[in-house]
Amino acid sequence: MTGALDGVKIIDMSAVIAGPMATQILGDQGAEIIKIETIGLGDMARWLGPQSHGLGAMFAAVNRNKRSIALNLKEPRGKSVLLDLLRDADLVVENYRPGAMARLGLDYETLRPLNPGLIYVEMSGFGQTGPYAKRRVYDPIIQAVSGFADSQSDEQGVPQLIQSIVADKVAALTVAQAMTAALYAKLRGQGGQYIEFNMLSAAIAF
Repeated sequence: MTGALDGVKIIDMSAVIAGPMATQILGDQGAEIIKIETIGLGDMARWLGPQSHGLGAMFAAVNRNKRSIALNLKEPRGKSVLLDLLRDADLVVENYRPGAMARLGLDYETLRPLNPGLIYVEMSGFGQTGPYAKRRVYDPIIQAVSGFADSQSDEQGVPQLIQSIVADKVAALTVAQAMTAALYAKLRGQGGQYIEFNMLSAAIAF
């Protein structure tokens, strides 16, 4: 599919909703998206919610216009394949737990010499540092902590969730905008860069 981002190559190492939806938006605009999944289970969103022919509808919705490859990044062979893909990539996005990519030797500082023009997007729930940094994060948690649920309280004052994974979607839209801004900066000769993003900040700002 051609579009405004035709010729842009993105390596999508994210899973579930926020990261995949963000890259899906750029894929709809013409970018080439290569999705990296774990061997075996793959992206857990494949198995969530309503399914057709063994594929979750939610997964299909946020991973259209992509190609996938399953790799074991803890083994030299799998890591080597990924590094080959990253050599000429414009952008990589991941939402592993803070510190996981550094342990794999795939953090921004390690990859920058391989590809100085690489835009590296590191997504998390609460940021890379702080007391909540390494906690698992799902949409309802961000809705609660950010105040979304409280703002939807019922007549008895009981907080209510917005039933459309709104925190994930706000995160996806925010990251997609950040990625296109970084691609524009790269086009203007500013090279690659590191983008640290967290869902809580995006939800509060929204």
